[in-house]
Amino acid sequence: MILDLMRHASTGRHGHLDGRTDPPLLDGAVDALLQRHGGGRWSRVIASPRRRALDTATALLAGRELFCEIHPNWAELDFGDWDGRRYDEIPAAQLAGLYDPPHAQVPPNGESWQQFHSRIEAQLQRLLDEGEDEDEGGDPVLVVSHAGVLRLAVSCVCGMPLAALWALRIDYGTRLRLRVERDDDGRLWGELLELCQP
Repeated sequence: MILDLMRHASTGRHGHLDGRTDPPLLDGAVDALLQRHGGGRWSRVIASPRRRALDTATALLAGRELFCEIHPNWAELDFGDWDGRRYDEIPAAQLAGLYDPPHAQVPPNGESWQQFHSRIEAQLQRLLDEGEDEDEGGDPVLVVSHAGVLRLAVSCVCGMPLAALWALRIDYGTRLRLRVERDDDGRLWGELLELCQP
């Protein structure tokens, strides 16, 4: 299966832990994204339920016969009590524990990276199950989501450790193309085919 994963257009909130927090897109934020990706061809389009992702997907689908499927498990990491706060509002040692190996810090009342990884892996497996009857040469599936989701998908498919993925810039409007397969034991594998930065 060929899978396009796209981060939503800009909300103007760099430096915030926006998981469940759902700020609107900036005015005109989808314009540049549409110039770059508006001509893309996809067999289906799925979005996180957060309006920043859903509004981006809706803009990409304008004038097409496709409709946007919404699935809650493509949402960003739940940052719990830290959700919506700026990085500099979180105690530095706790924030480091969230992002540095072994990623043992869990935001209070939030989701662990291990839970997040399992959630995204299950969605990738579901897409493979649903696509078993589709033509090999068909158009990619597009998922419009969030930076954390894109990183976790690369980790699940390509086997890259989470710590290595902080070096991968995933700005607003970034699109990753992955080839996603699974072996006879059901394990995911694949490759990163394309990284398109805004």
